[in-house]
Amino acid sequence: MTPRDPAHGRGARARGGDGAARPQKPAIKAQVRTYLDRMSTSAAATGLFAPHNAWRAALARVWSFSTHKQAPPAEEQAPDRVVYGLAQPLLGMRLLFSDSDLLREALVPAAWLGAFCAVGAAMSHHDPGFWGWVKSFYKTFAVLAPVPSIIFARHYARMAATVRWRLGFGACGPREYSLWVSLRRAIQQAIVIAIGVLPFALIWKVLPFMGALISNAVIAVWGVHWVVVDAFDDARVLFPGETVKSAEAADRMAPPPWFVRWFRRAADRIPIAGRLLRWFARLCDRLSLPWRGEIAIVESHPSIVLGFGMSTAALLAIPVLNLLFRPIILVGSSHLLGHLEKGDPTQHPQIPGQPFPLPRR
Repeated sequence: MTPRDPAHGRGARARGGDGAARPQKPAIKAQVRTYLDRMSTSAAATGLFAPHNAWRAALARVWSFSTHKQAPPAEEQAPDRVVYGLAQPLLGMRLLFSDSDLLREALVPAAWLGAFCAVGAAMSHHDPGFWGWVKSFYKTFAVLAPVPSIIFARHYARMAATVRWRLGFGACGPREYSLWVSLRRAIQQAIVIAIGVLPFALIWKVLPFMGALISNAVIAVWGVHWVVVDAFDDARVLFPGETVKSAEAADRMAPPPWFVRWFRRAADRIPIAGRLLRWFARLCDRLSLPWRGEIAIVESHPSIVLGFGMSTAALLAIPVLNLLFRPIILVGSSHLLGHLEKGDPTQHPQIPGQPFPLPRR
């Protein structure tokens, strides 16, 4: 057996031989290459590296995707799946405005929020004129945007079940929570969103120039990621044979979120701060436990989620329409999630079981 044989290298390390340190370098490089390969594979799954003609053909289908109820394209059609996700809020908008009953249900939370913001803007704005009032209105709206998801949580849950039934996905019931549970979940989500970017804030401290650019980009992507997760959470329903407890138990069988796994892998490679980072990963995992199922769906369909997230971010920036942001996204995510669950029924089984594969260690 030659000294270059990997088995010999492992034996030498075990015996503490002279060549013990030499085989370690390629082992570390192999780990880096594996990590970069995973990153490259994830980026390729979104369709970003597809040829231009594939993107042109996919963009030509925007009108079809945004006007017709249909299942997502096949897995190998990554650009088409990006455009499909991009069109879902547009489809949600069209379906919402074409159904008077759904629109009436959607206007109830928006009207209360809009009225409160209007009164608050009239009493607090300091800039003279109409545009000063508009500026104050949207500042109040930005602060109070999460409130309807708490106060009107049951309203949105019933609306999601109605949308699923009207789209033809079969009988289902709303996944309703009490006001206290909705408030607790909102606080829990706000904490994990805030602390999840803490490592990147530390990067900004170490690298004041490049770190600021990276941190801003990561914070923006992180925020949109959670908007998509929240949209999927709003669109969740109960199928016959399910209860809220059984559905939550099934969702929690999903693997730990991608960022938790990332922190754990980083902790294994950091000799000094690894214990602290591992504790931080456990904290993030515990806080994000109610959304494991939704995050697993995001990970399973990166190309669709990429398009859905871009369209969602654009919708948030459009005045007036952003007042109806949550109902529009709810209808679009209900259509999307209904097709994804129909294509993979194990994501939402009628009889609780183990719907998600356990994470690889």
